[in-house]
Amino acid sequence: EEGANVDLDSQRKGKCAVIKTSTRQTYFLPVIGLVEPEDMKPGDLVGVNKDSYLILEKLPAEFDSRVKAMEVDERPTEQYSDVGGLDKQIQELIEAVVLPMTHRERFEALGIQPPKG
Repeated sequence: EEGANVDLDSQRKGKCAVIKTSTRQTYFLPVIGLVEPEDMKPGDLVGVNKDSYLILEKLPAEFDSRVKAMEVDERPTEQYSDVGGLDKQIQELIEAVVLPMTHRERFEALGIQPPKG
């Protein structure tokens, strides 16, 4: 009827989804996106558009978005000598990060568990 309230949820023809982001926010998606609803099941990892949250792809089970965010696309060209005025901080960085990976045996000889990268 004209002017009457209409329950849009009962009229929806397609599937919908609820997703949880890596920051623990939950979103209801009335339109799923590019992946067929039949191809998804609860607990699947998906890649979404950062603005609309529409599902763009289904990710492999072993995929971890935190790891993807930390991937290096190309090797940096900067050297420690390119950074000026931070000699003490650079030395601390080398001692805490580089040496445990390059000279693990030195830490073990002192009875210290070397930090992991």
